[in-house]
Amino acid sequence: MQSRVVSRHFVYFVLGLLFSLAPAQSGESLDFQESVRQQVRHEFPYRDGTVTLLADSLRTVSGGRFLAKGSVAITFQDVMVSGDEAQYDEKTREGTITGHVRFSQRQQWLTCSRAEYNFGTQTGTFYDASGFTDREFLVTGRTIRKTGRDLYRVEEGFATTCREALPKWSLSASRTDIRIDHTARLRNTIFKIKGFPVFYFPYLIFPMEKKVRSSGFVPFRTGNSTSKGRVFSEGYYQTLGKSADVLIYGDYFSLRGLAVGGLFRARPNPETRFTLEAYGIKDRLDQGGIQLTVDGESELKDGWRAVARVNISSNFSFRQAFSDSFRAATISQERATAFLTRNHNSISANIAFERQEVIFPIRSLVVRKLPSLEFLSLGTPLGRSPFIFSFRTSVDGMSRTDSILETQRLIQRMDVYPRLAMRIPSFKGFSLMPSFGVRETYYGAQIADGTSSRIVNQSLHRRYADVNIELRLPAMEREFAPSRLGAFKHAVEPFILYRRIYGIRDLDNTIRFDEEDAIADTNEVEYGIINRFFRNKQTGTGAGERYEFMSFGLIQKYYFDPTFGGAFRQDQPNAFYPLDTVTGVYQTTISSNLAPLSMIFRLSPQSNAHTDIRADFDTRLQRWRNGSFSTWWERGKFHFSATYVKTRAVELGILTSNQVQGQIGYGSPDRGLSSSLTISYNLRTSQLLNSNTRLNYTWDCCGVAMEFNQFDLGLRTESRFSFSFTLKGIGSFGNIKRPDSLF
Repeated sequence: MQSRVVSRHFVYFVLGLLFSLAPAQSGESLDFQESVRQQVRHEFPYRDGTVTLLADSLRTVSGGRFLAKGSVAITFQDVMVSGDEAQYDEKTREGTITGHVRFSQRQQWLTCSRAEYNFGTQTGTFYDASGFTDREFLVTGRTIRKTGRDLYRVEEGFATTCREALPKWSLSASRTDIRIDHTARLRNTIFKIKGFPVFYFPYLIFPMEKKVRSSGFVPFRTGNSTSKGRVFSEGYYQTLGKSADVLIYGDYFSLRGLAVGGLFRARPNPETRFTLEAYGIKDRLDQGGIQLTVDGESELKDGWRAVARVNISSNFSFRQAFSDSFRAATISQERATAFLTRNHNSISANIAFERQEVIFPIRSLVVRKLPSLEFLSLGTPLGRSPFIFSFRTSVDGMSRTDSILETQRLIQRMDVYPRLAMRIPSFKGFSLMPSFGVRETYYGAQIADGTSSRIVNQSLHRRYADVNIELRLPAMEREFAPSRLGAFKHAVEPFILYRRIYGIRDLDNTIRFDEEDAIADTNEVEYGIINRFFRNKQTGTGAGERYEFMSFGLIQKYYFDPTFGGAFRQDQPNAFYPLDTVTGVYQTTISSNLAPLSMIFRLSPQSNAHTDIRADFDTRLQRWRNGSFSTWWERGKFHFSATYVKTRAVELGILTSNQVQGQIGYGSPDRGLSSSLTISYNLRTSQLLNSNTRLNYTWDCCGVAMEFNQFDLGLRTESRFSFSFTLKGIGSFGNIKRPDSLF
């Protein structure tokens, strides 16, 4: 019995001893593990900062020289170098790091097998290194030397913006000098695609990060044309301070000769921009010339704004032969204008210098305004009265030259045109808006038959009064319940407009400088009916909003005086106001009381689709005079646009035309696959005037584009193939531009 008690007490004693020892042993184990994981930290203070060294183990090798092993990290200011093993000299502040080395400073980082870095001068050498010296460009080199805080030199390396092991494109160079946030300068550079050498550059400069402009030669371009032969293009770009630059370039056509161009750009402040470009060639086929383009704008003090727009050429054959787009090669009008304008409330002041030219085979029509001073008010209510006062007054120095007339260099024209309108409250849906104006214009010269120049220096005064009375009749509306066509609202809006102009007697003696001079007496009434269809759509906030998705209108005019006060000339083309108030094709040779019936149809079922159809029907001749069709829609990555115009020679002097333009495209040139096809076709002559086919593919770091362009414009019969390669962060190697939109 006693032995059992002893043994039991012994068991309790042993168990208690074990439980009492267990916490002590466990605590000793945790302390040991923490001591293993805890790194050694040592700081080296200097005047410009403190170098901190962290490692699993650290010991002194010799006086002031330390050896660190295991997860080494050395930091100083914004610099950090990490690796497996490092040696650091406290006196020279030089460190040598090996084994999985990583260097970082701000947005710069490199990985390498070995790094030698001086934390005092912030210079060093990285062996078998690769990384980013900015946000875009990946650089790799046998050695990368950091020669300054923001300077790197890459020996026997390459640069790219592609992240693959075998990049889509790269620029290998014997030496590359990089200045962070500025430029990279490469020597003996080979441009490679998927590692295959394509082109050699003895010296190449491209911007880094901030895209700071730098002078140098631009990328070389080449292409092929059936009418111009092989083309080789090169240029030199020169910066002119921080706010201006100039590009001088040349295009050598093997069949035409050398064309030279220049582009000057300036942006002296955020409110001002200016661009001037000149291009010309002495062509071997006598189609040479010079083209000048100016585009400038500046916001001045006190609300003034200065604008310059110039697009002129020495002759139309040059523009037709060398223009890149179909629109520029076919539009036979040129305009140059520079003006100052200030708008305050409803008052506008304008000072303009202008030159307009319409190109004709024998002699072009040229009209100049040197200068034009204009003041106008769009309408100011007179107190609390129902009257609205508006006016226009101008002083112009004009000249005109064409195949028949040639005026002096400067002819005065002064114009004063006050107008008063009255707002009458609507009554049971009827709305009446009368207005009355008086106009007087002074001309310093006039047309006189029987003289050699047909211009005599005899003043001409033109005085007339005009009355407009617009009557809006009650609109008829009806809501339609949901059906296959959906729920919609139909509104019918009839209107009547009476117009009277009286007092013009000398239209044949008036020199027609612009539309302000081509005005004749009239006594007419314009009437029509507009059908509007509305639907409801939800806005971004979820609220309902009514929009017009379709409209159809019929408009016609009746002339009480078809001779327009004697200004109308039978069997001769007549073009003056107010013949152009309804239709865009208003020229006529036959006098009639009834104007053509104009029909306008618009359809916009969605925000990404729109269709417009217009036509004029001559009720007297019972024939269609003209018609036009235009449409645009976009769905997903597809987009389509087209326009069709047809005019019929129903009268003498009216030209026949039957042309169609269309454009279909897929995707966006900014990302992935995209393509487009644009054609201009003359249905009357079965002639393909122009076609442009383009195929693009854009990756994350580069893009490629191919374009085939055809022209058949009489003077120009050409097929041209162009190729372009775009590198992210650098630019485009080629001369392909975005295709022009039809609208």
